[in-house]
Amino acid sequence: MAAKNAPPDEVTVPEPAAPQPRHHADRRESALAGTRWAFSSVVVVAGLAVVAACLAVALYVYRNVESATDSATAVATVLAPVTGVIGTVVGAYFGFQAGSAGTAMAQNAADEAQATAMDALRNLAAITAVTPAAASDQIHEILGVSPSSTRGGSRTAF
Repeated sequence: MAAKNAPPDEVTVPEPAAPQPRHHADRRESALAGTRWAFSSVVVVAGLAVVAACLAVALYVYRNVESATDSATAVATVLAPVTGVIGTVVGAYFGFQAGSAGTAMAQNAADEAQATAMDALRNLAAITAVTPAAASDQIHEILGVSPSSTRGGSRTAF
């Protein structure tokens, strides 16, 4: 009966495996990044087109003002709120894009850390499954834990 519980003479301990890259997720993220850049170009061009159109309309409406100073003041007065609103909308768009990109990067980092932790736990389980009882006693001694305080008295419980 004791022979069943004895570990084999030659045991190979598995090497820690590096997390495998997620090719499908990488392709999807690069496609999303390409879409973001395309939409970003559209947003910038649309914002500039709206400001240019407002400038053209303001110049047309105030073309017959008596003095050049009054004309420039009138055009600047009309364009100030327009450029402020367009700038705010475009800035908010890029802010949301940067925030979502940062969230995606943080999620990817958390997923990779979780995968690394799971690999480490699998390796630890494999190592503790093949650890002889004498090594278990040495580990208890190093940790300063008495073997009697382990759960169930198992030789693999640290």
